[in-house]
Amino acid sequence: MPRETWFAAKIAATLAEDCGPCTQLVVTMAEREGVSPDALRAILAGDEKAMPPDAALGFRFARSVLERDIAEGDRLRSEVVSRWGKKGLLSLALTIAASRVFPAVKYALGHGHACVRVRVAGADTRVTSQTSTV
Repeated sequence: MPRETWFAAKIAATLAEDCGPCTQLVVTMAEREGVSPDALRAILAGDEKAMPPDAALGFRFARSVLERDIAEGDRLRSEVVSRWGKKGLLSLALTIAASRVFPAVKYALGHGHACVRVRVAGADTRVTSQTSTV
């Protein structure tokens, strides 16, 4: 699956738990893997219209999982499987789940930080709060 898809899901899940150092770490990994700064800015802002189409699908799918939106999740899951097969679906499912672990452990141990600026391509970038309601 395209890197943008996988990182969009990973960033959406990380933002549900943390808008600070963990998010910056994921953004830095995405940059190193060649995800474009424009795509990263759009993902951080939650601007699906500005995301590449595959990234928007990964982002929307992750949000539907995090929000427990069964109907939307079912629709998007079918689209993911249609494009990238069951292995692609499993990859997204695991990155969504795993992306929530480190922030939770960090906060449980008392090392959580308030939101900080996230940098993309060396410049501060607006982050739209994606905190999960679950």
